[in-house]
Amino acid sequence: MNRAVVVYLDYTRGLLQQFACLYRSYQYIGANKDTDLVVFGPKKSLELVPDDCIKIELEPLEGIWKTYRFMNSIYCVASKEADFLTSYDYILRTDVDTFLTPSWNDYIPAYYTVGRGAYANSDLVRTNLKQISQRFNLRHQGIHNIGSTHYGNASLVREVCKLSVDIAKYLLEEEFSENEGQWPGWFRGVSSMYSTEIAVNHLVDMIDIKPEMLDYDSTSINSISLHPHIHCWHTNNLFSKFKYGDGEYDQLQPNLASNEVRHYCLKMGLDAKRMFPNLFV
Repeated sequence: MNRAVVVYLDYTRGLLQQFACLYRSYQYIGANKDTDLVVFGPKKSLELVPDDCIKIELEPLEGIWKTYRFMNSIYCVASKEADFLTSYDYILRTDVDTFLTPSWNDYIPAYYTVGRGAYANSDLVRTNLKQISQRFNLRHQGIHNIGSTHYGNASLVREVCKLSVDIAKYLLEEEFSENEGQWPGWFRGVSSMYSTEIAVNHLVDMIDIKPEMLDYDSTSINSISLHPHIHCWHTNNLFSKFKYGDGEYDQLQPNLASNEVRHYCLKMGLDAKRMFPNLFV
């Protein structure tokens, strides 16, 4: 069995710092026994990535995508540069503001597994998603709020990403060409979440939404033994990627005896600062 954790690393200070945390967690748990950390991004980002990662140069999307950079993390898996990913048994497609915990090493999904999203908050959004599916003759199974991290068969994850890019292009060019909408309703800012929901509902027969396994909250006091994958959401509570980036945790001493998710993230974050000091000046 071989797996790949796949991310897109844009060249911004915050994202580089967050990637350092993900890399430290990957290294800390010894995931390299069966898991490669695959990093797509522009050359200047990859120059800062350790050599034990697989580095694939891929510039950010241009055109309409310049105002919607979120799509790079999906497009990279769909691109021709990613054809080699089909050699893996499983892909975890995720964002850079995440951590792997020791329980990752034994976590193999029974089905195509995702975290939980929070973008389909009204009947209007849910109706629009189903109507767009119908417009393109795509199946919609009525499954909403699909999270940003996807874990499953490598070829299937790639097919989801390919269709998601196509649908997102339609959303940006047609649905939101003149009006961006408004959160938490129908809103341009989550077009990649909409397009991915449509793609998953059409292509995936068995969908497992497991928020306790993927995209789990970095502020939790639960044990890392229960949660293989942690995501930093928008919060000022420990562990906050914003406070971390601002240096507000620099003087803290992590509780090394604690298995709490929030303390684990703090330890990985402070370790990452020592490993990559040039990213935090």
